[in-house]
Amino acid sequence: MSPAPEGKAPVPRHVPGPRGPWAPVARDLERRGTAVVWSRVAPWHPDLTAPARLRALLGDDRARYEARHGADAERFAAGRLLLKYAAARALRTEPDGIELAYGLTGRPLVRGRPGVTLSLSHTGDLLCVAVTVVGCVGVDVEDAGRRLYDTGLEPRMCAPYERAALARLPEGERDARLLRLWVLKEAYTKALAQGRLLPFTTFGFRPDGAGGGAALLRDDGTAVADPAWRFTTLPLAGTHLVGLAVRDTRQVRVGQRDVECSDPLDRSSRKTAENLLVSDSKDSSGSTELVGKGLPPWPG
Repeated sequence: MSPAPEGKAPVPRHVPGPRGPWAPVARDLERRGTAVVWSRVAPWHPDLTAPARLRALLGDDRARYEARHGADAERFAAGRLLLKYAAARALRTEPDGIELAYGLTGRPLVRGRPGVTLSLSHTGDLLCVAVTVVGCVGVDVEDAGRRLYDTGLEPRMCAPYERAALARLPEGERDARLLRLWVLKEAYTKALAQGRLLPFTTFGFRPDGAGGGAALLRDDGTAVADPAWRFTTLPLAGTHLVGLAVRDTRQVRVGQRDVECSDPLDRSSRKTAENLLVSDSKDSSGSTELVGKGLPPWPG
C-alpha cells in the first residue's frame, strides 16, 4: 500500500529503546513515506542485549563492532540496532530478519529490499535515523547551540552568495543560519550517496524564513527546478537541529531509482554519482519492479 500524499515533513520521533513506541513511526511511514527517529546510545547499549541476540542482530557488522572499543563500539552497535529496528517498521517485519549492507560510499542499505532507504547521523550520544519508502533520503543532526560563524567554516562550506547573505544578517542570527545550511548540505550529499565527492561550496540553499523548508540552489545562486526533492530542517528536543533531504522516485524503475538521485547541479560529477549509486542499487537487489506514486513536495 502506497503512502497517502501528505505535505508536512515528518516530526523526529523519540524512541527511548527497542520497545518503542514505534506506532508513530509506522504512521509517518504510512502517511508520508518517510520517518525520522532519534534515540540515545544508552538504551541500545550492547550490554543490554543478550550476546547471542546481539550477534544475530549485528550480522555482518559484528567484525566491525568487535574492532572498535569503548564509546565508539557502543555507539556503532547502538546505531546499527536503531537502523534495523527502523527498517523493520518500514517492512513490517522483525529486526532479526533485516540484513544491512553498504554502498561504496558507506550508505546503509537493506539487503534485498531496494524499496527502503536509510540514513544515519550521530553527534555525541544522540543517534538519528531517517527511513523512507519513497526514494532516497539523507539525514544529519547537530547540536543547535554550536558556535559556527567566523570559525573558519564558511569558506569551506558556503557558496559565495551564501557567505554574502550570512554577512548581511544580524550578528545574533548568523550561527543559526549557518547551522541550517550545514545540516541541509550534509543531508543532501548523504541522500546522493556522494559523501564529500560533491564540494559544499558548489551548491547552496535558500532557507524559508518562516519555516524549516529550503530551496536548492546552483553555484551561481539560481534555483534548481526539481520538485521531487524536499529539503527541511527540524528542531529536535529543543537542543539539536536535524537536516532532512528526500527525493521521491517512486515513479522510476528501481534499477534507475538511485541514478535519479544523482547530482542535478554539476553535470561533470553525474557519471561518478551514477556509478556509485547504481552499485548501491545492485548490491541491494537486481529488481526492476515499479514502485508506487509520487508525493507533493513539502511547502517551502
